[in-house]
Amino acid sequence: MGTVFFVLSKIVGLLLLVESWLLLGLLFSLAMLFAGAVVPARWGLTITLLILVLVLSPLTDMALAKLETTYPTNPDLTKGKPIDGILVLGGSIVTGHSETWKQPELNHAGERITEAARLARLLPDIPIFISGGNASPLDVVLGNRGASEAEMTRDLLVGMGVEASRIQIETKSRNTAENATFSARLVGDDISKHWLLITSAFHMARSMRSFERAGWTDLMPYPVDHRTNLSSKPFSWYPGGKIERADLLIKELVGLVVYGWTGR
Repeated sequence: MGTVFFVLSKIVGLLLLVESWLLLGLLFSLAMLFAGAVVPARWGLTITLLILVLVLSPLTDMALAKLETTYPTNPDLTKGKPIDGILVLGGSIVTGHSETWKQPELNHAGERITEAARLARLLPDIPIFISGGNASPLDVVLGNRGASEAEMTRDLLVGMGVEASRIQIETKSRNTAENATFSARLVGDDISKHWLLITSAFHMARSMRSFERAGWTDLMPYPVDHRTNLSSKPFSWYPGGKIERADLLIKELVGLVVYGWTGR
């Protein structure tokens, strides 16, 4: 059942991409034009243009910034209970590229790893738990077994000076819900300890909900990888990266709804 949900989520995710909407809108409009149906073609082009304008407007970054500020950035680790462990979610290593080029290839979420390395030095001796399998739908369907994100992240952290003995990994999860449940099984009774959860700011709300539903009771969110700039960019019409940020926003909002419905 988990594999079916994973594959379906990837298919739906592809359909939810803004690029898919724009392409389908253009194809529909062109098909109507060639068929001589001018009115539907006009409507198709109008709706496609409106979608593009909406995505490129300040609303995209304003909404994403709202999601990214669900939890405070740089929480004070010196107040309250001491941190018992650092929990790092996958999503920052491109596994296929890394295996091809024989070196770690990071995406925009690389701060999940770099901040984990910094905190590991700031908080010596506490354990580090990395969760992340292979999230490629094709590999999952074909049963291909390459290196997991958790394995690659562990090796990278060790190369950055973190002691291997501090690191535990979970290599089977393919999405946030599985990050939470599979990690809980491996952590065991330590699930009730005071863990620091590191993931991207836009992803933190869904992550916290999933981990709490999986039984984690004392997590401190530590958001990284912010995609918006509250000083100016959320209110800008500058188009660079807007479609990508809109895709992230849609994915997270839909994910929050679906995870809520399915209890994940």
